[in-house]
Amino acid sequence: MWTKFEHQFYDLATFPLLCLLLSCILGLRYWKMLPRAIRVLVVYLVFNFLIEIGARIASILYAQNLPLLHVYTFGELWLFSLFYNQILDKNSIFKRYFYWILGASLGLVLLNTIFLQGIFELNSFAKTLVQILIILYALDYAFRFSDVEESNPVLDNTLQLVNAAILIYYCGSLFIFMSSQFEVQMGKGIRILWKINAFLNLIFQIMVLIALWKVIFNRPKSFSSQERVS
Repeated sequence: MWTKFEHQFYDLATFPLLCLLLSCILGLRYWKMLPRAIRVLVVYLVFNFLIEIGARIASILYAQNLPLLHVYTFGELWLFSLFYNQILDKNSIFKRYFYWILGASLGLVLLNTIFLQGIFELNSFAKTLVQILIILYALDYAFRFSDVEESNPVLDNTLQLVNAAILIYYCGSLFIFMSSQFEVQMGKGIRILWKINAFLNLIFQIMVLIALWKVIFNRPKSFSSQERVS
């Protein structure tokens, strides 16, 4: 069993986990000085880390960790929605109808788990929906960024970097999760896609770590916990 544990922490997916751990430590250590939007991001990172650790342990002890993917999908949607609600322009449709969009999306995720893809199945439908919504959030922010009044250059650059990381990872992994529905037909080919997903996750975690480092250690003296959009 210990060999299985060692394997779980010495493969390609370990590197993103290490970056994620460093981001969590940084975020929690300097929590008080972070803007509200970045705090939401840190909460997501801690949640992500706990799910990752739980999934690795569950796969060894029970040979089954898909229920945690359902939990992660729900939390991922909720926390990223809160993050973008903090930084999107007030005229954005996602900002104006935030509670309707979030409520409907969370409801669809739950209905998928209850009626279509149970907790012991890969929730590819819900995961695809969540990824598309997050991509739409990120695109909306990217296109509207120039219309928002500047507040703090360091925070602006940090949010742009995080948004770019989200676009890179979610646009790349969207196809992978959509293809997972055809895992049987693809055979060993699906393993290549999962390795690509792990590599994209590594890029995402590195970019988020750099963004956190920038907002914590490169902030101007007058910057404390101000935020761009309340």
